[in-house]
Parts: sequence; structure tokens; C-alpha cells
Amino acid sequence: MDLISQNILFKIDKICSFNLNVPKTVYVPREDTYLLADAIIKIGIKVGNAMEIGCGSGALTLLMAHLGWRVRSCDINPNAVIATKTNAKNNGLDSKVIVEHNGIGDKLKFGSNLNLIIWNLPYLNPLKADDEHLEFIEDAAYIDIDNGGWSEKLIKELKKSKISDECVILLLFRVRPISPSSPLSWKLQGWASRRINYLIIGDEKLEVHAFWKPGFNQQPLILDECESTMDEAKLLSTKGWNRVVANKQINGRGRRSSIWNSKSGDLTATWLISKSMLKDIQIGLLQIEIGSIVANALAANLKWPNDIFSNDFKKIGGIILESSDTENHIRLGIGINKDPRDIGGIGASGWIEKFDKYTNMDIFALIDAALSSRFEVNCIKSDIKYLDCFENSWTSLSQFLSRGVSVSIHNNKFQERVVKLNENGSLDFVNYNKIINSNMIDDINWRYFV
Repeated sequence: MDLISQNILFKIDKICSFNLNVPKTVYVPREDTYLLADAIIKIGIKVGNAMEIGCGSGALTLLMAHLGWRVRSCDINPNAVIATKTNAKNNGLDSKVIVEHNGIGDKLKFGSNLNLIIWNLPYLNPLKADDEHLEFIEDAAYIDIDNGGWSEKLIKELKKSKISDECVILLLFRVRPISPSSPLSWKLQGWASRRINYLIIGDEKLEVHAFWKPGFNQQPLILDECESTMDEAKLLSTKGWNRVVANKQINGRGRRSSIWNSKSGDLTATWLISKSMLKDIQIGLLQIEIGSIVANALAANLKWPNDIFSNDFKKIGGIILESSDTENHIRLGIGINKDPRDIGGIGASGWIEKFDKYTNMDIFALIDAALSSRFEVNCIKSDIKYLDCFENSWTSLSQFLSRGVSVSIHNNKFQERVVKLNENGSLDFVNYNKIINSNMIDDINWRYFV
């Protein structure tokens, strides 16, 4: 190479060791490169056809090729293209690598045979990019763009393309300080996701997320009308990510076999959740965790233990869990109102007040992606732990309680304060320094201050 360059050793113990020649204008492998490399190794996808966007020196392209992938790489920096080609050849991997001078928004095409797309996303806020920072061409790799960032741009490009249903997108985000690109953009557009790993460097936090279509685009069973989606779910296959949706449910049920009032156009659906994903989570806590997931997907609130509430303390919907010792799955039923209504003399809310242009299938897609992210059994491994689920559940409950909610037990005229969520899903209350536990929903009286 004619450009001033440096020799870099890119090494992962027991995996690979590459000597890289990196021009001064090309991104040098750093901590974020190794973080994304670790995600590639641990994600668990069967090797096939991969693409790297923004290949830089080619370190990750070479890693994937070394692991058996057929890799197509691109970069907007012509010197990075030359570097990746040269480094692939020097390390004996050029037969598995194709490199293009290209990028998102140019003429980059995504083939239908891709199994994996990776990108170490640019993270520098464009408003903070200045001449002093942008010393070399390589710094273009740092700069994100407004309006959702390069991540949002990639979503739009993939939507126009005919990628494989099995394609997984692996992206590295800077989540602290906040960058324009965010994992939330993918969830809002129906992609399931899991955080694969993360790294904290000083004030920065980097995270690698994997994205896929729920069930790898395996569609739900859609019924125009049925007695109960919970009963219909008993007939579903237990292989894959299976769920059933009904436009009209005639005889739905809620907690303790109560009648679930639903109208045509509401969301009434049931998912099969494999018990293999639940590990040591007790059913009571699982119910709260699922409520938290659904509430977050709808930008709503979770009322203990399984009701979804609007910001003005009106019920939007709820969840129900059913299973038996002989089943390997739990049936998860979810009902969400479309329109506000009066139910038994009590005013209820509907998603139309916040998502005015959404159909029941649009709401299904939001919830389906959120549930798939946590509970779908597939090849995508993650670092989701019991403690994360417990903390997320408690956070959702705390947010609801902090909005102006008081509680009393057994019609006690005194107000109790919720102080703890237990592993079995029950709550601890305190009154005059005395801890009271209640896992019976009928013991609790809720009061709201609107």
C-alpha cells in the first residue's frame, strides 16, 4: 500500500490470529471490534452467507470467513476496501471474501440468500462532529445521522429488499451517551431482538443486539371468529413460534374463568411459550414479567399482576396464563381493547387513543416482536438473565405506583406502601413498620389520584 499504514495483530484466543495492514485513514480494530467479534462467535447461527457493512480493516470479515462464512463486505472508504481485500489475501481467506466500494444509501443490494448482516454502527452525534475531531477520512465511520440514525436507514433499505426470512441482523450500538441509532427503532417496526453482549468503557456503554422477524416470519394462525383463542391454541403445533389471532372472540375468559369482554376488531390472541425458556421463574413472577413486556410495547402501564392500564388509570387489556404438568408449553392469552368503552359501569380505555391508525394486527405485531424477543426458542443466544427480568418487572410496577396510586389491604382504612416484589410474584407492603405480604389480588384495594 502507498498510504502510511500500521501493522495490527487481531487475535482472539483459540479462534483466530490475523496480521492486518491498516492505512492511517482506515478504522483500526478497537474494543468495539472485539465486542462485535465476540457476538459473532457466541450468537449460535449456522454458518452460511454473511455481509459486513463498514468493513474497515476487514478484521470481522476475516473472522467470519475463518469460521466458515462466505462473506460480502463493503465500505464507503475506498482505502478500507483496499485494506480488506489485501488483508483477506495475506491471510489466505480471499477465496471466501468479496469486497465492494459501497454503502447504505448508495447502490448496495441485499441478496435473498443472506443469513447474517453485521454492522458496527457509527455513533458520533452529528451535532457534535467538528473539524477538530474529523482529522482523517476514517472518522466518517464515527458519524451517525439524524432522524433515527443509520440504523433506521438500514431498516428502510431491508424493507425494500427481499432478504431471507432466516436472516439475522447483528448491530453494535452506543446506548450511553445516546446516539441517533437505537435498538428501539427495530422493535417499533416488528423486529424481535436480543442483546447479545455489552461493554462499558468509561462513560460509554456499547451493546450488540441481534434482530430477526418473529418466528423467522412464520405467520400466526389468523381466525375471523372463534370461541376462545386459548382453546384454539391447544391445537397448534408445539414446534416453532406458534400463536393464534382472532378478529372476533365470542367466549373469551379472563382471570378465574371470568368472562373477557371483547368486540370485533380488538386484539384477542394466544401464544405458546416453551417452558424451556422460563428456567427458574415462578408462574406468578412470569405473569408480571409478561405484563411488563406488553405494557412497554404499548407505551402503557402495568397494574399488578396482569392488567394493562392507560396513563389515566383505565384498563386497556390483560393477560392470562394456562398450562398443566403434562404440557411443555404455557398458553399465554392477551386481550387488548381497540376502543374505549364502559364495562360493568367502569370506564375502560383502548389503544386507539394512542395508536389511532393501528389495526389489531398492527398491535399484534408490536406485542409479538416483544414476546418473541424474550421467549422464542431459536438459535440466537443472549445474555438475558433472571435478574434482568426481575428488575424489569419491578421497574414497570414502580412506574405505575409512582403515578398517584395508593393501596390498602383487607379494606384497611390505612394506606400501605408497596416495598418489594417477591420471586413468586407476590407483593410486600409496609404499614407502621410491619411487613404484610399479599399474593391474593382480591385482598388489595387500589385508589387512583387523577
